[in-house]
Amino acid sequence: MFNVKCVRSFVELTRAYALGVTFASCFIILAFAQYSEQFSVINFILLVIALCSVHLGANLFDDYIDVKSKLNSGLSLDEIKFNSYIPKARLILNKTFTFNILNIVLVVLFVIPILIGLYFTFIAGWQVLLFALIGGILTILYPFSSRFYCAEIIIGLIYGPLMIMGGYFALVGEFNSNLFLLSWAVFFSTLVLLHTHSLMDWEFDLSDGKKTFCLLLKNKKNAIRALKGMIFAAYFVVIFGVLTSNLNPHTLYVFLTLPIATKLQESMIDYININNVKFEPRWYYGFFENWKEIEEKNIAFFMYRFYLARNFSIFFALFAAIGTVD
Repeated sequence: MFNVKCVRSFVELTRAYALGVTFASCFIILAFAQYSEQFSVINFILLVIALCSVHLGANLFDDYIDVKSKLNSGLSLDEIKFNSYIPKARLILNKTFTFNILNIVLVVLFVIPILIGLYFTFIAGWQVLLFALIGGILTILYPFSSRFYCAEIIIGLIYGPLMIMGGYFALVGEFNSNLFLLSWAVFFSTLVLLHTHSLMDWEFDLSDGKKTFCLLLKNKKNAIRALKGMIFAAYFVVIFGVLTSNLNPHTLYVFLTLPIATKLQESMIDYININNVKFEPRWYYGFFENWKEIEEKNIAFFMYRFYLARNFSIFFALFAAIGTVD
């Protein structure tokens, strides 16, 4: 029976709690597309559905492939364990969802965007198929990308330039150089989230043989420097766009995320040096949902930094969109 428990299970299975990044990119697309005569609210809703379906499908596919890989190595479901502070594939490993059900869910999640993509191809042009093809290839490659130090880059490209430019073209049938520039700022803000997660999973990834960008940097101090560079790059792209008159000066609203960015950098330095500081969520740092439960599970040290990085990525895109509309 479809109830709250089913919804919660689906959210955990597909990691739907991470959809905020997709929604934020959609707001940027909306901010630019709304001025076009070709813009349609119905088409925008269809686009959001398609992008969310792809996001959820990619999340589930990643877990699916990882579990299958462990099974192919000779382990049983009961023997499989993933090294992570956030439970990975828990509902697959405890057999809440069988592989037959997973196959059905994956098919549905990927068929939805395919059908919507075909519709947009019909009204906007063959270029939509090109964006979809590139996105499909990157989605397929992602579960294997951690072997080649490029997982973060692939996700950044998908949720930055590819999603934003592809979504905009699907809605209005043309390209926009200003939006293209802003999509690279989103690319860097997305990397901040991914890099933060990888840095906190350093030991886990090292023991599992994963090759993340963090590990490529050889030590955590270099990884912190890279994190600062990603944050700087996100802001710099916006400043550059405003100074060259490509972007609305109000796009500088993104600097309202500075408190989050500053706290994130400070907190990550604490993470590699202390790891036992007191964590106090503040309203100006964004949302910290289920915080009491997180503290009870003794994972506040991880989730506090994860939330900061996630909130930075989401609010950076939101403020950029608001500044564009203003």
